Amino acid sequence: MKFFITARDISGSVTLERETVPAALKKAGELLSVGYFNVEIVMPDGAAYHSGEFDQLRERVGIAVGG
Repeated sequence: MKFFITARDISGSVTLERETVPAALKKAGELLSVGYFNVEIVMPDGAAYHSGEFDQLRERVGIAVGG
């Protein structure tokens, strides 16, 4: 499956892809930590999770919050 991570910074936007939710969450966290904004993860079913909803995404896929 493909999980897309989209984000913006002052230079423009970026779209990356990862094969798993944990990998997508890790990359999204890295982007946030270096100043990207409007970071979201788009699921294969089209559901989009913005950075404030990442805990909901973890719950959806059974990843411990904070893990």
